[in-house]
Amino acid sequence: MIEYAFLMVLLATITFAVIALAGTQLSGLYQEVSFEFTHMLDSNTYAPDGSVVTPDTTPASGTCQTGETLQLRGHQWKCKK
Repeated sequence: MIEYAFLMVLLATITFAVIALAGTQLSGLYQEVSFEFTHMLDSNTYAPDGSVVTPDTTPASGTCQTGETLQLRGHQWKCKK
């Protein structure tokens, strides 16, 4: 009986961790999608700090930390490793 209770507690803990991590990912995805819908007809892009970047240009160098590169994702420039 104790073994069954231990397994149930372990299963509940793992389930809680998976839901918490998935919730964080879904929240980030929702923010990105809503930003893209808001700026769907906008010809500008946006730097990682939120400033406007005119078309056919890139944000100033030094906006990302050392070892990260700028990548254009939709309308936003993102710093990725």
